[in-house]
Amino acid sequence: MVTLVFEHSDIAGVDRLGEILRDHGHELRIIRPDQGDPIPPDLLGVDAVVSCGGGASPDEELDWIDNEIAFLRSAHEAGLPTLGICLGSQLLGRALGGSVAPMSEKEIGWFDVTLTPAGCDDPLFAGIGWTTMQAHWHGYEVTELPPDARLLASSEKCRNQAWAVGISTYGIQYHPEIHARRLGQWADDEPTDLEKIGLTREALDLGTTEHFPTAARLADRLFGAVALLLMPADRRYQGIVKDLHH
Repeated sequence: MVTLVFEHSDIAGVDRLGEILRDHGHELRIIRPDQGDPIPPDLLGVDAVVSCGGGASPDEELDWIDNEIAFLRSAHEAGLPTLGICLGSQLLGRALGGSVAPMSEKEIGWFDVTLTPAGCDDPLFAGIGWTTMQAHWHGYEVTELPPDARLLASSEKCRNQAWAVGISTYGIQYHPEIHARRLGQWADDEPTDLEKIGLTREALDLGTTEHFPTAARLADRLFGAVALLLMPADRRYQGIVKDLHH
């Protein structure tokens, strides 16, 4: 049994989350649907799913996007632990009946993310402060959450920063998974994005130097909860894992 990871870019991947999952006994199978890697036709042999960020737009009419959305929908309907980050959150939102759209201005850099009351009560976010500084780089957002979704966190520019449906499906718009170098790599890859919002590379790098150590510590806490509570590799099919919210 494997944790299936969809990656969509050479410079955006599972990163720190993948390291923590491996440390907790997960075997990761990483595929690149955007490069033609085949998406499994069913859930056989898959016991958890992660969909990562990337440069594609979530509403592009591409076969791999349609196929990944269908797979995410199947994983959710089967009750498999499923987590989407950035683009992955947007594809997951579409898969479950939500809506996505371009933002009026991209959210890039370091900005506060504030938990909702539901987020403060959610087991995955236990021990994380009400408001924390997090890394962002996205020009799309989930504008309408799927039916029955719980809003877990928001930022000033993006209301739906974290959300969940049921006890096993989560979407996160910001980037807790990154290593310190990632924002710089994205700036090198898309320098005009900084110009459009009036952000200098120096300011971006200074923000990373100031905020990354704390954000990384909080990410380790979040992903530890993902590994132990959402995707416990040693217990998932032994009848031990119960409803996280009761």
